[in-house]
Amino acid sequence: MRKGVLICSMVIFLSALFQRTLCGHYPPTPFAARRKRMSEKVRKMFYHAYGNYMIHAFPHDELKPLTSTFTDSLSELGNLKLEHLPQQYSGSALTLIESLSSLFILGNVTEFERAVLWLSENLSFDTDARINLFECNIRVLGGLVSAHLLATDSTNMLVQGTYKKQLLDLAEDLGRRLLPAFDTPTGLPYAWINLKHGVMQNETTETSTSGCGSLILEMGALSRLTGDPIFEIAALRALRKLWSMRSSLNLLGTTLDVATGEWIEYSSGIGAGVDSFYEYLVKAYILFGKDECWKMFQSAYLAVQKYFRHGPWYHDADMRTGRATYWQLTSLQAFWPGLQLIHHIENFSMCGKGLEYYLKGIC
Repeated sequence: MRKGVLICSMVIFLSALFQRTLCGHYPPTPFAARRKRMSEKVRKMFYHAYGNYMIHAFPHDELKPLTSTFTDSLSELGNLKLEHLPQQYSGSALTLIESLSSLFILGNVTEFERAVLWLSENLSFDTDARINLFECNIRVLGGLVSAHLLATDSTNMLVQGTYKKQLLDLAEDLGRRLLPAFDTPTGLPYAWINLKHGVMQNETTETSTSGCGSLILEMGALSRLTGDPIFEIAALRALRKLWSMRSSLNLLGTTLDVATGEWIEYSSGIGAGVDSFYEYLVKAYILFGKDECWKMFQSAYLAVQKYFRHGPWYHDADMRTGRATYWQLTSLQAFWPGLQLIHHIENFSMCGKGLEYYLKGIC
């Protein structure tokens, strides 16, 4: 369910971007009619998924489409063994939170405002639930922050005065509940935290590269919006520590110990456990103008191309030697071409040529 809504959101956003960038300035292309048909198809797909969630699963976390039932999955995400599941947790309307931006981009202001009202009156993070920091950050915190930004954009369609920053208030409350995870000797955060009680006794100290290096966007944005730098400081400290643990080849492993700062799994690639680390470096540079993130990515990107690439494919390799370890292609590697495109566009921008210039050249 979540993947379907996310894909719809991405397609809708890209469709809107291309329509505004191209059609607003250039004559209609032969692809305009097809683009319109695709946009309408995506709209129908979204409402099919969203509508069935609201009917059969809301306010629980996700819909089980084959049985028309629900699952309260926030405590299950990243929890492959389904350990320490809460007994009293009954969902946080996860799919609704993740759908907020899509509703707004689709122009459904009425449903967006209804969702904001429900969340502001009913959603509470004061719940005895052990959750994965990475998953909660990208899905819940990211969903709340991005929807808040859309709702407060001066060009939005909301009636003046109907939005009172309720989503930002919820995001700040959640952000403060996540902060204790960063209280480690290394500054690298625990992978798991209880929203009500903080880090539990005897909690595992093992986490992934993505879990430590994919927090800066949401935490950084939360700091900029609230005026409290504590969130960005924590995420940036973790990112810097993680980068300092790279090998002489500028490669990182997949899993590590947050207490000792030692690697557990030395083999890594561009897939599971590492993927979003690369993505967040580029986007942190774009969003915040952080040159150090761009320099990190440039070094990491060259290392990936040198040690992981085999023709048009990418395998895993040992961070210490660069030797191939696992020859496999996984779905989580699919983001890489898109990231390469962003990287290429940013290089154009540094030469005084922006996104519009680049799109002119390829369309």
